[in-house]
Amino acid sequence: MKKMHLTSAERILAVLFLFGFILGFILTPLGVETRMNELRVLAFAGFFITVGLLLPLAGLVSLWLRKPRLAGVLAVIDAALLFLTAPADQALFFFTVAPPPAVTVGEFVLIFVGIGYMLYGPRVYAENRKLFQ
Repeated sequence: MKKMHLTSAERILAVLFLFGFILGFILTPLGVETRMNELRVLAFAGFFITVGLLLPLAGLVSLWLRKPRLAGVLAVIDAALLFLTAPADQALFFFTVAPPPAVTVGEFVLIFVGIGYMLYGPRVYAENRKLFQ
């Protein structure tokens, strides 16, 4: 059986995906989100599930399946969406009421996760691009 070896950038990206998934879960109604009745459009719930749960989970799975280039792309896409989420939520774009303090803190922490995605996603992609040329 061949042992899986991750580069240091892949390991860091995996930790970021895991942290992003856990924090995304905490920011759902199962965690600290209390405003589901004030959601403007139901499609926004799908947006939050995609950004907070599905993209980080897909990134983790792609690293586990040894598809690091896909993980790098998913990291950059998720980062771009995370950068929009906190300011839009503060501007009452998604909900009719202001976010609770715990959600505000969580969203701004996710911006730092997004910065990590932007730093390590392209690095993981580039490292593995060289291997297949």
